[in-house]
Amino acid sequence: MARRSVTHSPVWALAVIIALVCVGAGLVSGRPDTVALAAPFALLALAGRTTASREDTVIGITGDRRAQGTGRRLRLLLAPPRTDGVATVAAPPGLVATILAAPGCPPEALVLRSDEDCPVLVDGPLSGEADVLSYGSIGFSPDLTAASAFRPTPPVRVSILAPVGPMLARPVSRRLAGMAGTHGSRRPGEGGELRSIAPLQPGDQRRRIDWRATARRSTDQDRLMVRRTFADAEASVFLVVDQGQDLPRCTSDWFEAGSPRLVPGSLHVARVAATRVAASYLSVGDRVGLDDLSGTRRALRSAAGARHLEQIRTRLAATSVIPRRRRRRDPVPPEGAVVVVFSAFLDPEPARLLRLWHAQGLVVAGVDCVPSLDRTEVTTTQARAVQLTLLRRRLLLDDLRRDGIPVLSGSSGEIGSGTDDSLETGFRLLERRARRRVGQGSGPGAR
Repeated sequence: MARRSVTHSPVWALAVIIALVCVGAGLVSGRPDTVALAAPFALLALAGRTTASREDTVIGITGDRRAQGTGRRLRLLLAPPRTDGVATVAAPPGLVATILAAPGCPPEALVLRSDEDCPVLVDGPLSGEADVLSYGSIGFSPDLTAASAFRPTPPVRVSILAPVGPMLARPVSRRLAGMAGTHGSRRPGEGGELRSIAPLQPGDQRRRIDWRATARRSTDQDRLMVRRTFADAEASVFLVVDQGQDLPRCTSDWFEAGSPRLVPGSLHVARVAATRVAASYLSVGDRVGLDDLSGTRRALRSAAGARHLEQIRTRLAATSVIPRRRRRRDPVPPEGAVVVVFSAFLDPEPARLLRLWHAQGLVVAGVDCVPSLDRTEVTTTQARAVQLTLLRRRLLLDDLRRDGIPVLSGSSGEIGSGTDDSLETGFRLLERRARRRVGQGSGPGAR
């Protein structure tokens, strides 16, 4: 709620001082004309006194629905607050001075009428949550004799969801535990993949009788043969995001201190890649869960459906750099799940978890989220630090490959430093490898 202002401008104070000086000088010197000189300044001070009790003008910023920004440009609307389409300021229109400050840019001042709307273009993040604009305002009366107090406001914070992108291939495990779905499992039940043809036994349904097989295999026509199939099941996918670091594309930004700039980094690549993987599996009815390595929030339970995809995108948009803390226990993927870890692989913890889940028989894959780097370091020390960091990454990724764990590049199909396969190619190869394993385990003697 707006409050009454008792702050006067320097113009009002100067008018009062000049009026008092003229009256005092006229009385001392005994000259009425000198006293008469104080009349205009007294009227000006009186006008400022009557308008000094006006309400503070508070500027608000909202999204401009009439136009949308393109790319990273967001269009905001700078306007006074309104209630039911009517401005809350009942006084005659005055002036409002607003100071705007965007991350990585110097502050700028803007003077508007109190009833005027002004569109503002700001740079926004490609994905995630960020403060895009800080501002404060001070209002002046029409004659500039009265001013309201400076009113700072909370910064404008936006949340940008990662795009879904094209669908990917969907590798699945051999140990599917779901009760219904579109993938063939190794569990006997109702499905479309043939498991065996055997004599009719108690409990078999009559619609499963194969009359051709009966005529061919039952020589005396005394046995009925039935077709037994593998049950269909949904796949379970477990996504793990490492939010311990956010490496920008330019290596010189790795060493900058102060307020962060709105530049895309490894967390943006992780959000986009995780959204694509989740959307690909959820589009066919599979179940997807989400967790992070920081251990600060509860894991998002495995579920299916379009609404769950929006929950995953919202959770991914809220991910920010959080230092990793010691967890009481490691994340536990569902039984027979496909585990995908999105990380920059700057420390051994993500690689350790991948080896652990790979040893448990799960289908695992790592996604390297470091974007294609632009070497822009300015000192020799910075160049050596970047070289050592990249060398450590290379050694970690090489060890994972030797253990049979694929590491894919998540930077939009680009070849990252240390990875050989893009996200599309890598998931396609994983799907073929999973089908080959299923085919090897589905022979006549498989149960």
